[in-house]
Amino acid sequence: MSAYHEPLFEAAARDETERVLALLPAEVSASDLRNRDGTSLILQCLYNRAETTLAQLLALFPDRPLHEAAALGDTDRVGALIAANRDIVNLLSPDGWTALHLAAFFGHRRTVGILLDGGADPHLLSRAFEVNIPLQAACAAGATDAALALVAATTLIDETGPSGTTALMSAAHNGMADVVDALLAKGADTSRRDTAGKSARDYAAEAGHHDLSNRLRSP
Repeated sequence: MSAYHEPLFEAAARDETERVLALLPAEVSASDLRNRDGTSLILQCLYNRAETTLAQLLALFPDRPLHEAAALGDTDRVGALIAANRDIVNLLSPDGWTALHLAAFFGHRRTVGILLDGGADPHLLSRAFEVNIPLQAACAAGATDAALALVAATTLIDETGPSGTTALMSAAHNGMADVVDALLAKGADTSRRDTAGKSARDYAAEAGHHDLSNRLRSP
C-alpha cells in the first residue's frame, strides 16, 4: 500500500486499544492496513501480544485472509480458504511468511495439519526479518506439537538461513526433548555449527539443558 499508518501500528504494539480504535481509518479493514514492513494490523497485535487490542479488532473485522487465519489458529477458516483456491497455500504474506510458518510459530498443530494436507510446502524459506523454514519457526517458538508434525513432513531437516541455525539447535535451546529425539531419529546432523561456531550441544548447554547437551554429543 502507498499509505502507511505508523502511529496506529505503534499504538497497537503497546496494546493501547483506545488509541488504536481512534486512529483506525474509516471503512478500511484491519487486514488491509500495513506498516512499512508489510505487517498487517492483526499480525502486529499478534507479534506484540497486544491481546486486548487484538480482541477488539477481531470483533470488528471477523473475516480474515489466509495468513492471519493461520496465525490465529482459525483452522476452519484456513480450510475454507484453501478449498476455494489451493493456489494461495504457499504464498508469502507481505511481511514475508507463509501461512505454514505462521501456524507453526504460534503453535497451532491442527492448522499446521490442514495446511500440509492442503499442499503447503514445508521447505519454503521465509523472506522476513528471519529466513527459515516452518520447522525452524516452530522450534524457535518452542511449539512442540507443531514442530513434531513438521519433523514428520520435512525432508530438509538441517536447512538453515543466513545465521546457520538449524531446527535442532533451536529445539535444543528451548529444551524440546521430544522434538530433539524426533530430529535425531530422522538423521539431524549434530555436528552442524551456526555462523558463530555453536552446535546444537552448545545451545542446549548454554540454556541449562544438560541432559540434552549430553545426548547431543557428536560421534
